[in-house]
Amino acid sequence: MASICKAAVIAAALACFAAGSARAADDDDKDCDALMEELKSLSESLMNAADPKGVGPVCAATGQLLGVLKASREVASECYDEGIKRDQMLISFDRAVAETESKIGQVCK
Repeated sequence: MASICKAAVIAAALACFAAGSARAADDDDKDCDALMEELKSLSESLMNAADPKGVGPVCAATGQLLGVLKASREVASECYDEGIKRDQMLISFDRAVAETESKIGQVCK
């Protein structure tokens, strides 16, 4: 179970890092960056929460993290202009979501 949480945390951290690295000068991107920072903060608070014990708490924590990942992906998709940075962010989030869903599927049946 601990490995599932660690894998989900790593996937979320990578996706949030990719989202945080996309910075631009105009106001729209500043608004997008602010939204992404809020989601990043939420995911970090989930990752820094107490270490869950047992299948139920691990599945719940991983599910919450998955929700934040999916929300982050949607915000990035709708908020940022099309381009390489946005595409890289979406790829990172898609990868993190797939990995997290796979880990949930292995344990939380």
